[in-house]
Amino acid sequence: MRFKSLVTFSAVLLFTSILFAQTETPSAPATSEDTAFSGITDLFVKIRQGENNPSEDDYKTRRETGTEMAAKARQFLKDYPASKKADDAHALLNLGLMEAAISGDGGAATQLQTLAAETVKDTKASDDLKLHTFSVNYIAQWAIKNKKNNLDPGSAEYQKATMEAFFAAADALSNKDEIFKMVLLEAKSGRGNSDEEKRGLAQRVLDNPNASAAIKASAKEILSGEKPYAIGKPLDLSFTALDGKKINLADMKGKVVLIDFWATWCGPCVAEMPNVKAAYDKYHSQGFEILGISLDEDKDALQKFLKKSEIPWPQYFDGKQWNNEISFRFGINGVPTEWLIDKKGILRDTNARGEMLGMRVDELLREK
Repeated sequence: MRFKSLVTFSAVLLFTSILFAQTETPSAPATSEDTAFSGITDLFVKIRQGENNPSEDDYKTRRETGTEMAAKARQFLKDYPASKKADDAHALLNLGLMEAAISGDGGAATQLQTLAAETVKDTKASDDLKLHTFSVNYIAQWAIKNKKNNLDPGSAEYQKATMEAFFAAADALSNKDEIFKMVLLEAKSGRGNSDEEKRGLAQRVLDNPNASAAIKASAKEILSGEKPYAIGKPLDLSFTALDGKKINLADMKGKVVLIDFWATWCGPCVAEMPNVKAAYDKYHSQGFEILGISLDEDKDALQKFLKKSEIPWPQYFDGKQWNNEISFRFGINGVPTEWLIDKKGILRDTNARGEMLGMRVDELLREK
């Protein structure tokens, strides 16, 4: 499964992979499956017709487009049930029905409710897909009830509705800890929430009887106000890399180290990779190292990308996507995120990207 967050972490119900797939250069001629999937994604950009100031005609377009997108997604799932894009197609089906429903299509609202109930009970559906379908339906029904016929996925209102959907999902679904981790990630670093709102989320998790002891411990850490990292402070990081090698940042004193939080499904990460490689090639012999923290789920896809791109540095991978043990501990809610550690093991920069990367590496290597 490849669907990921699009705007902020709290907008986890939308997926960069869907849009990124449209910009990738195909390595082979398009198949009938590719064409069918493109027919769905081509409609995706129209379900928000009018953006935040839609007219009545825009609402009409949203209803029609959402319904058409859902119908094409259903047909895709029928024609290609074993496709690797099946979960993405199901996600687009959910989103099409959601937009049609909140734009005034009562039939779409009913379909979405039925689909959510069926998916939650489906033993073959993944936990991620169950959460997505449950949450999309929850938000759609909330919007209809509160007469919100236009929801901006980047708004604070949408973020709050998403969090409420996650709390409801934790009551209904089995993967409770993974859901609570998403809430706690928002509590750690959600950009649209005040400090009080973040503490409120953490407190609700702490008080929730469905939360495990480990999740409650994470909530307590957030409520304590202590951060697991700070610029100007030493960083603690150790892991077993994808190739089995033991990595400990403490053993890399005397070197400048880039910690790269990334994923193969992330378009900006892939676009940034040539810049990262260029810095590595130029400065590695001078004492520059890179540690990759992959938020991928598919191990084979990651390994193929690393081999094809000739990426030599160690990678941490646990297949948990946004619930990646390391990225979750540090509250990473967007990728690419690139941190620079100086020769003394001190975190010096949490935004070392683009042209600034080479410049900052050079500066840190010159320090004694």
